[in-house]
Amino acid sequence: MSEATMQLLQPLFALPPDERLEAAQALQESVPFEIDPAFDAVLDRRRREIESGQEKGIPAEEVFRRVREGRP
Repeated sequence: MSEATMQLLQPLFALPPDERLEAAQALQESVPFEIDPAFDAVLDRRRREIESGQEKGIPAEEVFRRVREGRP
């Protein structure tokens, strides 16, 4: 990370978490982003599988716990 970027980030790090999140979201939305059509197709297929009951999702709390524990 460049020194200029670090200097810009320092005041943001001092903000409360909700304001840091707002700033991060604004920055993310400012970057042009295209989803690979193949990835988009996988997302659509998975959504249909979950909505139809063919597959079951994993609650977000479980996913985050696994990430914290370093498990798949």
